[in-house]
Amino acid sequence: MPHVDFNGTHLYFRREGSGPALVLLHGLGSSGQDWQYQIDYFSQWFDVIAPDFPLHGRSGGEISAFNLPQCAEAVNALLDSIGIEQATVVGVSMGGMVGLELATAFPSRVTRLCVVNALAECRPRRLTEWWMLLSRRLLLKYASIERIASLMAKQLLPGEQHAALRQEVIARWSANDRERYIAAFNALLQWDVLSRLPQLTCPLLMLASEYDYTPTGAKKVLAMIYPGGVFDMLKGAHHLAPLEMPGDFNRALELWLEQTA
Repeated sequence: MPHVDFNGTHLYFRREGSGPALVLLHGLGSSGQDWQYQIDYFSQWFDVIAPDFPLHGRSGGEISAFNLPQCAEAVNALLDSIGIEQATVVGVSMGGMVGLELATAFPSRVTRLCVVNALAECRPRRLTEWWMLLSRRLLLKYASIERIASLMAKQLLPGEQHAALRQEVIARWSANDRERYIAAFNALLQWDVLSRLPQLTCPLLMLASEYDYTPTGAKKVLAMIYPGGVFDMLKGAHHLAPLEMPGDFNRALELWLEQTA
């Protein structure tokens, strides 16, 4: 797997295909491997780049320096290093937040942005969101990383049809370093890009899952108030739609890419 150096840290990434650049940004505690279905499909027409964020996957990084702006800077530096001036960016969950950070901090870099099951802040407002935050904190304090990986896989990829996929992601997620995972989780709670949304200049797709735990209404509002914003929903999907329903996800993303070409 190729890598570039970012502030003295190895930043690993996957790259396949040729054509316009398509950058895929993964979620918390994961890596570019989560995008395999999309890499296989979209590399027919795009130069697909899927980095591992600092502290994630095979990338290095310092716990004390980790935050979402740093992740955006790392992606920007990666694109500079491999000669990519502009790219379409797709991010799921934490990757969607980093996509928003990247598009507001470096607006000339991002030509289109698709945010999947993420918002412009990570502040719990509803009772269910507070409960999720509390339960995750309890898990991080008392449960092993393997137990957390197992519970998250059951929640995010439910159903017998995903049994083999669950085992695969449990094995990957269980390889996380506990302190790195906690640092990344805490960084999410300190992030907010709402005040900088006017700096966003590219077409925006807010892509939601029907059964996601983040509020659908807030995603609709973001799409409505943003000029050129579009909202779409994946029926029957949960939080990790690119993994759970890759066919439906790929079709929805492909349609939007065609409409905004």
